[in-house]
Amino acid sequence: MKITPKEYATGLFYSISGKNDDEIKNIVNNFVNLLIINNDVSKADKVSQVFSSLWNKENKIVESEVTTSNKLDAESQESLKKFLIKESKAKEVIIKENIDKSILGGMIIKYNDKILDRSLKTKIKNLNNFIKR
Repeated sequence: MKITPKEYATGLFYSISGKNDDEIKNIVNNFVNLLIINNDVSKADKVSQVFSSLWNKENKIVESEVTTSNKLDAESQESLKKFLIKESKAKEVIIKENIDKSILGGMIIKYNDKILDRSLKTKIKNLNNFIKR
């Protein structure tokens, strides 16, 4: 029977829950050996992604991706974090920032399963579509 990356990640997540650092180290070493024995090392990246998702959900951490035309200053980043914490009810927000000059201004925010497109490019496109009707 083949074990899926989700099953591996879930097993690892619940195995380390409530354990101290030494116990976690042993569990992770045993887990890596299990991947090797089962010839499933190629699944490690996907296992890591699923594990990260479980960890973040359990610890109320939201990873977000923000695309802007210019780098956000510290004040804007802090405002965005506060907004995302309020919207997602998270304890912590991790922002990955992307720069895309083609959006002209504004921003596109992706978090959880949501996309908030507040870019100038999209607003102009929507206005053009409205005018054409």
